[in-house]
Amino acid sequence: MQYISTRGEQSPKRFSDILFEGRAEDGGLYVPAAFPRLTLEQIRMMRGLDYAGLALEVMHLFWPELERSTLWKLCRDTYQPEFYPYGRDRIATREVTPITWLHDDVGLLELSNGPTLSFDDISLSLLANIFARGLGETPATMTFLGATTGDMGAAAEHAFAGIPNARVAMLSPQGRMSDWQAAQLYANTPANSVNLAVDGTFDDCQDMVERMLSDREFAKKHGLGAVNSVLWARIAAQIVYYFYAYLQAVENVGEEVVFVVPGGNFGNAFAGWAAKQMGLPILRLIVATNENDAMDRFLRTGVYAPRPASETLATSSPSMDISRAANFERFLYEMLDRNARRTAELMKELETKGSFELTPGEFARVRRSGLASGTSNHANRLEITEHLYVEYGTYVDPHTADAIYSGIYLHPVGVRTLCLETVDPAKFPKIIRQATGHDVPVPEGFEDPRGKPARKTYMPNDFDAVKAFVAEFADKPF
Repeated sequence: MQYISTRGEQSPKRFSDILFEGRAEDGGLYVPAAFPRLTLEQIRMMRGLDYAGLALEVMHLFWPELERSTLWKLCRDTYQPEFYPYGRDRIATREVTPITWLHDDVGLLELSNGPTLSFDDISLSLLANIFARGLGETPATMTFLGATTGDMGAAAEHAFAGIPNARVAMLSPQGRMSDWQAAQLYANTPANSVNLAVDGTFDDCQDMVERMLSDREFAKKHGLGAVNSVLWARIAAQIVYYFYAYLQAVENVGEEVVFVVPGGNFGNAFAGWAAKQMGLPILRLIVATNENDAMDRFLRTGVYAPRPASETLATSSPSMDISRAANFERFLYEMLDRNARRTAELMKELETKGSFELTPGEFARVRRSGLASGTSNHANRLEITEHLYVEYGTYVDPHTADAIYSGIYLHPVGVRTLCLETVDPAKFPKIIRQATGHDVPVPEGFEDPRGKPARKTYMPNDFDAVKAFVAEFADKPF
């Protein structure tokens, strides 16, 4: 299995070579040279495997050079149900990613039952175990650099905590997370991590991270690696739960399902699209956006015109307050029939003009891709949150509410539809109280971070200042 860049000027690499390499040297993102294809019979044979066993089968397709026995130990030690104890009903199920059915056709795929109550735990715990075991072509020491809207940062810092040869530097947008998210990120900072609270938006933070990692000389000198959603290893780990959810949801392999995914950085959505290319019977993948709806407008019109970072709206589903989705380029490359030159041309146009438009022929491929989209606002989120509490006695976070709102209106009647729940509702007590009149409980056994002292460093929205701080932090002796 070889991996190539979406811009076509990077020599093919193996999975082991790109574990913590976000962008290729030509500025593109890594994708498989060809997606592995599975028959329905091969998928049927996966039924009955536990999550770790299924992770082995799927990950081995993308990482064939790793000894199968080594990969099995990695998956087994990462995906034990006791590591994901915060589901709605731990008495009835001991699954890593259980499904809660709201009614016969619509269910919640619970991805936020891990140690930081975020779907990011699923992929980042795997990456941390890979690094700790020295698998693949990883250096002996590394400082992992990332940008977060709250959840990913807490998950990364928890995953790499206690690994003596690893450090984490995390940028976050000051004042653009829920109070609970901010408390979790800043109060639980491990000794080997630092949090930079930047006076800007998430897009500002993400742009700084990409600029530092794209400066190959700087990144090599200071031992920097990526931890954000653009890592192909994270995408591969996310593909696993699409297969696992499908096999839980259908009676007969071959039946089609619909997945609804909160938009964000588009990594989760691209993982679902990749699963579809691998042969998983996905009828439709619905990408849900909030008021920052550049992806919705692109999927409807073929025009990609994200807001400038300074105009990104602050909403009540803050983890989706992203104007330029980092993984969008992967999907664009596929929609351009893997034309690397055209991909590079459009990404350059986006950089210089702030937008681009597909030709009618190119947009036709988007319309045939199996992706649909929807958008919702604060009032819609309140409506869905209240409805689920009144009708089903369950709470959902605002991002899941965005997904359910789009899913209700866009999923075909009679087709089983799974809405991805990417964060625990406990992180958003204000909007849930506003919608339901009740206080959402913190999961039993989980330590509430609110009220703890915050450990963060305030930074101006100044690239040079942030870069200098990261260099100094990375250069400290391990």
